Amino acid sequence: MARTMQTTEVAEAPHYRPGAAPAGYTVTRLIAESTAIFGRNLKKIVRIPMMLFFSLFQPMLWLLLFTQIFKKLGQFPQFQTLGYSSYLMFFVPSVLTMTTLTSAFQSGMGMVADLEQGMLDKFLISPIHRSSVLIGKVMADASRMVMQGALILVVAVLMGARIKTGIVGAVVMLVLAACFGIVWAGLSNIVALRTKNSEMTMMIGILLTFPLLFLSTAMMPAALLPSWLGTVGKLNPVTYVINTARQFMNFGYAWAELGKALGIIAVVGLFTLTGATRAFRKATS
Repeated sequence: MARTMQTTEVAEAPHYRPGAAPAGYTVTRLIAESTAIFGRNLKKIVRIPMMLFFSLFQPMLWLLLFTQIFKKLGQFPQFQTLGYSSYLMFFVPSVLTMTTLTSAFQSGMGMVADLEQGMLDKFLISPIHRSSVLIGKVMADASRMVMQGALILVVAVLMGARIKTGIVGAVVMLVLAACFGIVWAGLSNIVALRTKNSEMTMMIGILLTFPLLFLSTAMMPAALLPSWLGTVGKLNPVTYVINTARQFMNFGYAWAELGKALGIIAVVGLFTLTGATRAFRKATS
């Protein structure tokens, strides 16, 4: 009788599957787990001073070099008739977007590092849900991008730039860039989870990111680009993000443009974030 009761208890005991939600799982617990993983990902950046330095130094280098190299361009009549008082005012939204795109591929490289170090396996054998791992990582990526963007805006203001829409415009620019960065980080994680190789993730990131930047209005206004490049730019989501940020910085509130840019980001994110979720499930199944 005792053996029968013991067997019944074992059969009726809830069986935990790694990565699945434990019994009694609540939204509060999901938030707590995601927050813990979010803090862990931020600490990784702080604990590696060289990574922190270069993640902040590279955007400053772009801002300083490009605005000095093309400084004379901002004095041309063709440029000024478009409403830009200087190349600095034109380029700040570009470097903001460039930074979030390059920073997004650090997300995939971090995922590869977690796979190689066995950290992801430790997460999966813990009584937490897979979603917590992804949500915490996305929160950390977004925070890093916002901090980088805020530093760019502060340095740009110190260099003489002015944001036409003030604090509200600055917040809109940062949120817009971070949203696009998160969407691009989804693509980074797809590559990372499929290849499981940091070098390959970095190479594919460079091959995808820089052509998109140079085939947009990042370096030059659309009116001054060759006609074929202007046509390609209209199909490039990066163009809409940069142009919207540029409107808020140079001309005033442009809510219609913001809505269009967010819509394009949502469409791109539908593919990249869905793909990243599927790749993560496959890698951890």
